[in-house]
Amino acid sequence: MNDKRNDSERTFAAIRRGKIKPGTAEEFAVRVKAGALPVMKKMEGFKAYFLVAGADDTIIAVSLFTNKATAETSTQTLMPWIKENLGPLLASPTEAIDGEVVVSDLA
Repeated sequence: MNDKRNDSERTFAAIRRGKIKPGTAEEFAVRVKAGALPVMKKMEGFKAYFLVAGADDTIIAVSLFTNKATAETSTQTLMPWIKENLGPLLASPTEAIDGEVVVSDLA
């Protein structure tokens, strides 16, 4: 998307969606908060992180960054940790979506 915003005003999202084993949402959240989140907070341009436990054991992670390259490579950076710590809780591989946030409004 081409617009007149400078890079410091842009936000990029790394969204991951997957299925977890039934009854593991709380443990998944505990592991993410203790392990992945501290690593993400040190990544260049880290802005925010949201973990959503949806219906039917769906888990959605939204990471926001000011740096496009970091957003695009955040999963690869964390992959060894994800495989070791979250892999046993996943029921299927995760789907990855990366892109620029074009509308946002946080109250």
